[in-house]
Amino acid sequence: MTTPQDRTRHLVQAGAFLIELADNAGLPMDIRAEAHRLLRHYPTVSEIRMMAQLENNTAIFKVPLIADAFEREWVDRYTRGAHR
Repeated sequence: MTTPQDRTRHLVQAGAFLIELADNAGLPMDIRAEAHRLLRHYPTVSEIRMMAQLENNTAIFKVPLIADAFEREWVDRYTRGAHR
């Protein structure tokens, strides 16, 4: 079962990965453009935190879907960092 912490980490890492794709001059332009297009609508770290806090405050679900904690080492392997 995926935990809220796992889900949050993977959301943050997916945003960082899209940045890496968008900025990689070695990739075809259509892939870079698609990554950039997706990033325009992808939640930033701040937005992910806000969603988690809203979820915690409304308490619709017994188990939260995402966590509001963010650990910097989640994006250590991505040279451009998290999507902000």
